[in-house]
Amino acid sequence: MRREAARARVLRVVAAGRRAADPADPLGRAAREALSATSGLSPQGVALALGEHLETHPAPEHLEALLAAAGDAPRCHVVLAANVCTAALRALAVAVATAPSVLVRPSRRDPGLAPLLARALGDDPAFADAGGAVACVEALAPAAGDEVHLHGSDEAVRALAASVPAGVIVRAHGTGLGLAVVGAGAALDAAAHAIARDVVPFDQRGCLSPRAVLVEGDPGRAEAFLEALHVALGALGARVPRGPLDAGALAEIALYRASVQAIGELREGDDHLIGLDPEPRALVLPPAARVVHVVPLSAPDAAPLLAPWIRYVTCVGGEGDLAAAVRALTADARSARLGEMQRPPLDGPVDLR
Repeated sequence: MRREAARARVLRVVAAGRRAADPADPLGRAAREALSATSGLSPQGVALALGEHLETHPAPEHLEALLAAAGDAPRCHVVLAANVCTAALRALAVAVATAPSVLVRPSRRDPGLAPLLARALGDDPAFADAGGAVACVEALAPAAGDEVHLHGSDEAVRALAASVPAGVIVRAHGTGLGLAVVGAGAALDAAAHAIARDVVPFDQRGCLSPRAVLVEGDPGRAEAFLEALHVALGALGARVPRGPLDAGALAEIALYRASVQAIGELREGDDHLIGLDPEPRALVLPPAARVVHVVPLSAPDAAPLLAPWIRYVTCVGGEGDLAAAVRALTADARSARLGEMQRPPLDGPVDLR
């Protein structure tokens, strides 16, 4: 009985997500207006996020996996980050699978979809019939037996987890990043266009967004991929421009640019920057602003190069020996085909670590 009620609540969250994805629905129109004002994305970036990256049609097996992994609590408290403006849908789906009563603290900087979805669910009789209740709150007040789901940077998650009373179950989802792998047998142009589709959504701020591309082969192949990705990101950026950059992001980009100029090559467009380190001794992590770092790599060299970043990897995209070696190092990360890193199934939290 509990499982069936939880399934019904999740399906109503998904139904609200379908409304948000639809530009003709009043909820979809409100979502586009709200996210264009707060998300930091361009209007085209908001339309892309809502139209192509909401989890609106989960497969039955993925829904069952979500329900099987969910906890069991009287109340679930959710703290959302500002990185991905659509993250509230998945977070709410996991939360209502856990508990009938859900309290959400959206990011103050970018509330995202949370207030709109909470309002839609509050007006949904079917959600209420399944025992569901969702509200947005300013502060957490969990009690023993409740669950708390924390999303954000490692520092923010640690601070919040330390403030939770005894007897509260905490599920924390901290800093994450994606790695894309161009295997030895991959066609470079096709891989570049696929990876561009993974970089552009959310302006690369999601924890699945590829921040580095590992090209299996020699420096010449990595350089050829650099050129192909420059073309692909330029073409997609013309249709979906990057949102405005603040002073902090501009400073991080300038620092990355200077670092790569000293060791390799750069390609820069109106809405992207790509760096190539042809002989990497360490993996430079670029800022999350459609900035991509490319390195040539072989499977035996993956472990030492990636060691400082492995614990942050939430998704590995690509196929081949190098991709297999990277996945062996990141057993808890999601696995995806290139071009689908930002479209994970609705089978639980996006961060499976």
